[in-house]
Amino acid sequence: MSEQRIDHAATRAALTEHAAAFIANPAGWPAAMAARALRLRTGHPAYSPNNQALIVGQLWHRFARDGMGEDAAFSAAITAAAQEIAPAHVWRQRGFTPRGAALCIYSRPIPLWIDPDTGKKCTAETPGAVRKSVFRIERTYRAEDVTNEHGQSATSAYAAPELPEGEAREVYERLAGWITAQGWSITRTTRDTAEAGVTRHAGRSITIHGGLGEWAAVETLTHEIAHALLHGADDERPYAGEHRGDMEAEAEAVAYGLLRSYDQHALARGSARYAAEWTRDPARVAVAYERASHVLDAVAAVAHGAPGVTVQESAKAAKAEQAARNKEIAAALRAAGLEPRGEAWARAKAGEPVAAIVAALST
Repeated sequence: MSEQRIDHAATRAALTEHAAAFIANPAGWPAAMAARALRLRTGHPAYSPNNQALIVGQLWHRFARDGMGEDAAFSAAITAAAQEIAPAHVWRQRGFTPRGAALCIYSRPIPLWIDPDTGKKCTAETPGAVRKSVFRIERTYRAEDVTNEHGQSATSAYAAPELPEGEAREVYERLAGWITAQGWSITRTTRDTAEAGVTRHAGRSITIHGGLGEWAAVETLTHEIAHALLHGADDERPYAGEHRGDMEAEAEAVAYGLLRSYDQHALARGSARYAAEWTRDPARVAVAYERASHVLDAVAAVAHGAPGVTVQESAKAAKAEQAARNKEIAAALRAAGLEPRGEAWARAKAGEPVAAIVAALST
């Protein structure tokens, strides 16, 4: 199978055009999540982020106690937390009995009324009653830690369904194998989570929603691989805050380009919408594409069967990054009352704080 080369000029133009069309007429575009064609498998709803963090923490401690190193234990905990997890009574309804160790979580808030005069519980109708919320500890279990009457765990019954045979599955497996060889783990979950995919740089793990079918799974994996390769500790921009939209658009630009290379144009339109929703500006989408184009080259080559693919440094990405940085510097100078030219511009580009430049040029 020959390497697929991306026509960056045409792909960037199409992505920018689609983003502009969505911004001009949002009602005429499919919802991004609908475009991902989620097909969910029945399971217990995902726990809150706080409870999910508690589950990961307990599993991390459990695996470390069993002899794993800290990093390996954390990665294993992320993978294990992606299993089907449900309370004992839910498992019993399904024909399974808890056998392994429980994971403790907090219940939903339970309303409680306190009489301010006595400090004791009372009814809501008591004059001056103060409402409080309390929580109780509940136990929940992974599929691996429950068994049926035959002694079989629920792992197989509640595993992510296999992707159907075909081109999309082949592409997914090529991409997964390539990023796994670089030290990342890939997990597909069946649980009803809000996110189609999550990348955690700390544990070098990628989780993909197991309910995503065929090309939707490929798109999400591609997006998360782009996050893995483009962002993280080496990226000076914090993911939270004003830069998040650009980083999401960069990752989705890679997915968009790969989908187009396989003529998956309907799903690619959903990718364009996703990028536009984060940036609200076609020009920012174009910059995001340039920053991510070198990763798209590598991902497309892997997806189309090229061997020995590595990510090459991109002059275009560096140029786009410098242009964005110059724009930020110019805006900061103007906000301080200086025009971005001459000595002020040279000193700001050299990294001198704007406040120091203002002070120096004002004397």
